[in-house]
Amino acid sequence: MKKLVPLLTAFSILTALTALADDQPRGSLLEVHSCELYAGGCTVSSEATLDGRYMLRAWKFTGGAFAGVNLAGLQVALLQTSSDNLAAETVSADRAVIYLPKNANSSQRDALSAWLKSSLPDLKAAKLQSRVAPLQFTKSASGYNFTAGKSISVDTASLESCQMGGCGEALWYSPRSTAGVFTVAVNRSSCVAEPLLKLKWNESGRRSVFLARFGDPSPVKNSFITAADLCGPADRLF
Repeated sequence: MKKLVPLLTAFSILTALTALADDQPRGSLLEVHSCELYAGGCTVSSEATLDGRYMLRAWKFTGGAFAGVNLAGLQVALLQTSSDNLAAETVSADRAVIYLPKNANSSQRDALSAWLKSSLPDLKAAKLQSRVAPLQFTKSASGYNFTAGKSISVDTASLESCQMGGCGEALWYSPRSTAGVFTVAVNRSSCVAEPLLKLKWNESGRRSVFLARFGDPSPVKNSFITAADLCGPADRLF
């Protein structure tokens, strides 16, 4: 009997940890910056002081819950602005808008908003507003797309036609959100028009997009997958 008690205790702990992992919000992340993320040193140095003032993040939940609310199948997005480069790890936004899904109920929207605030410490210093809109985060034959009503449209380049970077080009930043594996994609075309921030932001042709997985059990965090990896089986991760 004495030997059975520790075994039962260990089993209970393992069961609780498994249930907790199953309840962890998880899915895919799209993170768009207004500067190059993978480039040569001269490009990155010049943009670090002039660009990078805007950042858009969109999350697509494949499972998990927060505050007792199931998030599977939902999406949420966050648009942020700053006087400094938001690709830098220590920079916080001055202002931000949360985009909540139109097809969610009030409890789900409250849970999504609360999850963002608890997951992103850099939101504490920002003037925060919100907007309810139809959200679409999808994969197509040519890449990944995200839209938030009439305010936001993002189209990434094909992940099946990867090109290696030129001589001296390298990865200079990591996703601002905690992720498992991630890679860099090309921003084929993006358009942001947000009156709440008095912001109009248009981009194309830059390697300014992170694609990532979040919330999955993983022994490492923010693990970069190269373009060569992505052109193989890894493209199914996102």
